Amino acid sequence: MEGLLRGVSPLTHSTKVYKDQCVFCFNTPLHGPLYTDFKNYWAHCSDHINQAGIYLKHVREVKEKADEGDDPPAKITRLAIGVEGGFQDKNQFEYEDSYSVHVRQEDGTSQDHPLTSSSLPDNILQIANNVIAFASAGAQEQNNRWEGEFRSNSIHSDTLVQLQNGVKVPPGPWKCSTSGCDKTDNLWMNLTCGTILCGRKYFDGTGGNNHAIEYYIKHKYPLAVKLGTITPQGGDVYSYDEDDMVVDTQLSKHLQHFGIDMVQCQQTDKTMNELELAANLNLKLEYDNILESGVALAPVFGPGYLGYINMGNTCYMNSVLQVLVNCVDKISQRYLAYDDKNCQVSKDFAAQLKHLIHYSKHPGHYSVHPDDLKPGHENGIRPALLKSIVGKDHAEFSSSRQQDAHEYLMHFISMLEKEERKNPSLQCTENLCFEVEDRIQCNASQKVMYKARKDYCLSLVIPLEKASNFAVASAWEVKRGELEAAGEKIKPEDCVKYAVDLADCLVNLASPEIVPDFISPATNERGTASRSTGLRTFPNYLLLQVRRFTLTANWQPKKLEVVLDVPDTLDLEYLRSSGLKSGEEELPSEAAEAPLEPDPSIVENLMNMGFGFEACRKAAYHTKNVGIEMAMEWVLSHMDDPDINSPLVIEQPKKSVSAVNQDDVQMLCAMGFTSAQATKALQSCDNNLERAADWIFSHADQLDQENEEAPAAAALPDGSGKYRLRAFISHMGASTSCGHYVCHIRDKEGRWVLYNDEKVAVSVTPPKGMAYMYLYERI
Repeated sequence: MEGLLRGVSPLTHSTKVYKDQCVFCFNTPLHGPLYTDFKNYWAHCSDHINQAGIYLKHVREVKEKADEGDDPPAKITRLAIGVEGGFQDKNQFEYEDSYSVHVRQEDGTSQDHPLTSSSLPDNILQIANNVIAFASAGAQEQNNRWEGEFRSNSIHSDTLVQLQNGVKVPPGPWKCSTSGCDKTDNLWMNLTCGTILCGRKYFDGTGGNNHAIEYYIKHKYPLAVKLGTITPQGGDVYSYDEDDMVVDTQLSKHLQHFGIDMVQCQQTDKTMNELELAANLNLKLEYDNILESGVALAPVFGPGYLGYINMGNTCYMNSVLQVLVNCVDKISQRYLAYDDKNCQVSKDFAAQLKHLIHYSKHPGHYSVHPDDLKPGHENGIRPALLKSIVGKDHAEFSSSRQQDAHEYLMHFISMLEKEERKNPSLQCTENLCFEVEDRIQCNASQKVMYKARKDYCLSLVIPLEKASNFAVASAWEVKRGELEAAGEKIKPEDCVKYAVDLADCLVNLASPEIVPDFISPATNERGTASRSTGLRTFPNYLLLQVRRFTLTANWQPKKLEVVLDVPDTLDLEYLRSSGLKSGEEELPSEAAEAPLEPDPSIVENLMNMGFGFEACRKAAYHTKNVGIEMAMEWVLSHMDDPDINSPLVIEQPKKSVSAVNQDDVQMLCAMGFTSAQATKALQSCDNNLERAADWIFSHADQLDQENEEAPAAAALPDGSGKYRLRAFISHMGASTSCGHYVCHIRDKEGRWVLYNDEKVAVSVTPPKGMAYMYLYERI
């Protein structure tokens, strides 16, 4: 053992220990012993332990639980999976773990030493015990998981100024203090002055009348507590300027100021978490339709039918990965050929994606007939390392909060692009990429301009006015509002959904829209323009996202009650665009643009809905002041961004790239720099050779990290605009940041298969009309 001790690395608090499953496959201790090496602290299964060294051997035995009786299921209090208070899978087994030190010699011989063995050196025994006690890398990340209740301490807790106005708040009943408002629920007490006001309207139009937020806008008193949620353990506190639910560390003191003894309080109203949970659980009909509840779905298993186990709100990731792995062949082909022999496998994106693809195609014991499952085992795998790598340094995807599947898909594609730049042999994203062309026509001069951009997904607005049952559905919306106002319960089966054809969404994309306040380069005057969108190229796989969220007349976000008529095949040739046409006159080049400033009217409208000032400015800026609806959609999808309320940084327009003097380029090249580096230096210094020489030396480290010559952009695939539906991802819930995601994929036999995390079954009535994203494959 002495010779092997030199290969042992120290175990510190910052060490990442990957001990839950083999880093080269997805075996856990249930599949056989795991061996965690004392060098990298990676777990190896019996199939992947091939190097001499010292390991901690972990063996797990399955035992049947004693009968616990027919206890009623625990109440669901958190919109989460696999955490306390959330949805749980009932497990009738328990597990017994045992450990030993495994010493493997260069000649392949090995020996196990019990932890009680006197032959073990003290430092090895200490490391073994520390590894056992050490939280695995996956468990450490789960500490950041979303349980529906994670809140930061308010910056106002210790500095809040409370008015000496003599206000004492009685134990109830309470009523909104705004004249003419009769709200007696959803009431918030301002912790500065004790004023009781109603809260915001909810996404469905219920809730309050926004009087609390209006009071904050006028007086700037930052903290309010929701009456009825106060218990000895705390209460719901909202910080208006922090624009989030917070923890008031001095809540007891602040309540005492108004005569409220927190110790004596009991909950009488729903907390914000309970309201969100109820909103999603009330969407039972949507869940039932998408999951095909009440129908006996036949499970499928084997190659192509491997489920991915939910690791705590990872259904968005599971659905996206299933679609990419099972549908986009080029991704599988390129990554299966990746050489992962000499990489840091626990941190290597390509290696972990390769493992996922390999076992999805060849699942072996991870996907067997339910009757063949060993006791205590489960079908499916946990792509924990891939989740960790993709989410690294990303505030949202590194957490276990529910996420928007579309945003995750775009982030994952950016990871694929990053790998392609490092290793061109992994090139695959061009199969999803296409070129969009915007045609803008100045209505004053009738001249046109064409602007092209790359994209990976077409985002479609749903034109409700084109619904085949528009009158009936609109009448139901009115009746629904009346029922809600009267406080009557709405039966899901009574709801009428708008029936819209997906083709109308695509036609709507190409239909001209008016661009207000257009400064024409032809007339140099402000006027209007007409803008339409087409496609220059058609990808091998076309992704569509349906924007199912809109704003009500009261500017409240709302999920559209829509069922789409989704055809199995599409012919999109009518969307093809090819630039300037015969007879069209091109607009002159645009003058240097001024920095884009957020539209004050959009910012004001959003602030009136209760969003923070900087968040509203960002929403207007990042949607290019197109309008309130787009800005509202942006702010809703970015509400959980950690920097949502940090000051907006406005980018200055990029200067046009000037031509450079080739003689100056040659002089800089003579100093040992490349042509590309010399050109960049001259362009950065307005073609001043002396300044460029200083610049190039001061930026030498940056230039060394860049590729000497940027590879030429590969031409995007193009072909027929005829497509067949291959897969779709559905979302159930009140917003994309909560609820549940599943996907349906058409298999090689033409069957639709439902992938609901680790549960994989043949679909009987695939709910194509309720999906959030669609993947079409070129015919």
